[in-house]
Amino acid sequence: MSTSSESFVRDLFALVKERRSFGRHPLWLKIADGKLSTSGMRVFAAQFFLQVREFPRAVSALHSRCADSAERVKLAESLYEEETGLISGSAPHPELFIRIGTALGMPRADLVEARPLASTAALIDWFELSTKDRSFAEGIGAINVAAEGQVVGNFGPFARALEKHYGLTREQVAFFDVHEIADRDHSGIGDNILATMTLGDSERARIRSAAERSLDLWWQFFDGIERVAA
Repeated sequence: MSTSSESFVRDLFALVKERRSFGRHPLWLKIADGKLSTSGMRVFAAQFFLQVREFPRAVSALHSRCADSAERVKLAESLYEEETGLISGSAPHPELFIRIGTALGMPRADLVEARPLASTAALIDWFELSTKDRSFAEGIGAINVAAEGQVVGNFGPFARALEKHYGLTREQVAFFDVHEIADRDHSGIGDNILATMTLGDSERARIRSAAERSLDLWWQFFDGIERVAA
């Protein structure tokens, strides 16, 4: 890893840490404090599920475009875990999240047939745009760094808050606990890929822009839920 590559990746993760909506957004904080109503939590669950269901397709797109065989294996493992849960010994990640909705008194159909808010649809569209229409490196910045890079340190405490304030069990909040562990490795994939690529200044600027766009859309995603659920 060159000094310049190391510095670029470090700065990119610092940007994510500063602007992440997992752990900083007012809606996230309201839920963590147990201040969102049960009906509001159901809105949150339905919209969050919709992006959880689509996220594996973004990982799949990155896997198909990865030229480095060793990193491609890691992306394949990430995708396999998302779709099956067999690496963590849990369940497919969308199914893990459905447990949360069920615990909140939601029929399965209220999750799988939910209509996305405009901000949810925009985030899901970005999953596809950033991984298929942008460069591979930009997709890594948008997904592995700016999305999965937000998770570590936030999902575990959030799971405990759901137990404390909303009466959910450890099994019911497993989605957040599994990701607290798995995304430590998944975001590291992006770290390794970007650190070993030869990137010019213009490409680094595009990667940073993709990460910033991702962070903006995640914040707007929570804004949209908050407007309906609060």
